[in-house]
Amino acid sequence: MSLHALWLRAAPAFVALGFAGADGVQVFSAEALAGLHHPPLNPDIPALIVTGTAPDQAALCRALGNQYPDDHPLQVVRPDAALETVSLAALPEVAGAWLALGVPPLPRPGSFERFQEVIAHLRAPEGCPWDRKQTHRSLRPYLLEETYEVLDALDAGDVDALREELGDLLLQIVLHSQVAVDAGEFRMGDVLAHIIEKIIRRHPHVWGSVDVSDDQEVKVNWDRLKQAEKTERAENGAPASRLDGVAKALPALTQAYSYQDRAARVKFDWDTIAPVIAKVHEEIEELGAAQTAAEREAETGDLLFAVVNWARWLGVDPESALRATNARFYRRFAFIEQQAAAQNRPLDDLSFAEMDALWEAAKDSGL
Repeated sequence: MSLHALWLRAAPAFVALGFAGADGVQVFSAEALAGLHHPPLNPDIPALIVTGTAPDQAALCRALGNQYPDDHPLQVVRPDAALETVSLAALPEVAGAWLALGVPPLPRPGSFERFQEVIAHLRAPEGCPWDRKQTHRSLRPYLLEETYEVLDALDAGDVDALREELGDLLLQIVLHSQVAVDAGEFRMGDVLAHIIEKIIRRHPHVWGSVDVSDDQEVKVNWDRLKQAEKTERAENGAPASRLDGVAKALPALTQAYSYQDRAARVKFDWDTIAPVIAKVHEEIEELGAAQTAAEREAETGDLLFAVVNWARWLGVDPESALRATNARFYRRFAFIEQQAAAQNRPLDDLSFAEMDALWEAAKDSGL
């Protein structure tokens, strides 16, 4: 539908919905929105969705549902300008012809644009002194901290905490982007354009003609495309290492897992798990035979690396597994402390045997 035709059909609905006094209104074709997976709508601004023929109302509902809750009210504008209010979830059941849908804004500001305005205001001359003085370097520890708090929420299976912590992490991303805007380095649009292009380029089985049989083949194709990109960027044309994309700042267990996984994609791996397990036992023996501090450190690293490889073969994420073990240790040790306090005894007065018995009691109780 052309812009002129869209407006001709939208005008009566625009009047019927009382949008004339709004600060801004978004106008979109229902047929175009039904073909998307996420609507390009700012949820802080009212929207007018105009139909030209007969849109797929179920598909339109799915697209809008990626931005608005099921109970979000919609105003159906009939051809005679009569209005009917339905929930988004009920949209597929709306019968009869309609001219347009009025979509009111969300009850609370929730758009990415509004968030960018908040952060830009913080960095403005009349904003916050602390935010104005931040740099990419000064913000680094907060980015790391918020990342781990997201992981804590994931490990706990706490959806409410996850929602909050993802917002805190997003704050760091948008704040870094605004620092870059203020320094004339890049804008958020550049960040988004780059990742959009990258995702589409690396999914030719979704946006292209490549066929894949399973997720493992997707990973192989992804790695091949990344390697081609690195080679293209290399100044001397020499192939870059397949391991270069693994961040140097990753936790050591995760880094080891990623190195091994990338090497395995080009078949630098054993054929069965038996030699993987044998390697762990070999490294234990070598650690036991180490004579100097330097040898013990090196052999400890080799042992941990071998254990990570065993975990990879078992389909276990070693970083997550160790974090879960750490959490269990915390709970059980806290139980020992609580029991000692209940007996009015300092913790260091308990013998190891007494503490070990309490440890077993904590295990038996499910901690």
